[in-house]
Amino acid sequence: MEMTATVNGRTYIHDVPPRLLLVHYLREYLNLTGAHVGCDTSQCGACVIHVNGQSVKSCTMLAVQANGAQVTTIEGLAATAGAKASALFRSIRWRRSSIFMLLRWLRCRDRRHLLDLLLNSASSFSKIW
Repeated sequence: MEMTATVNGRTYIHDVPPRLLLVHYLREYLNLTGAHVGCDTSQCGACVIHVNGQSVKSCTMLAVQANGAQVTTIEGLAATAGAKASALFRSIRWRRSSIFMLLRWLRCRDRRHLLDLLLNSASSFSKIW
């Protein structure tokens, strides 16, 4: 099935199998590897992304269900925070980066404060666990 989605501000058109999960579409078709299938029970949250502004577990959503949607991944959040944050996420490769970023994003009211937490605190990851 053909689908069109805007992922991290860029529009993509692909022919995908009707039963392809959104997490696999992001990882295999778009090479966006921030979302993970971490538990096979959809309880860990390692696959969380934003679809039309709502948090969604991409391991429970079919790719074709995102047809016409605005999708934001962890890579997209990092890109909006600036080039330094984007490089940080590429270099660290946290297994549970989606959970970490979502929790930090919810706890911080502005993006500048979020960027400061990520770049200036060596223990920012351990503070939320």
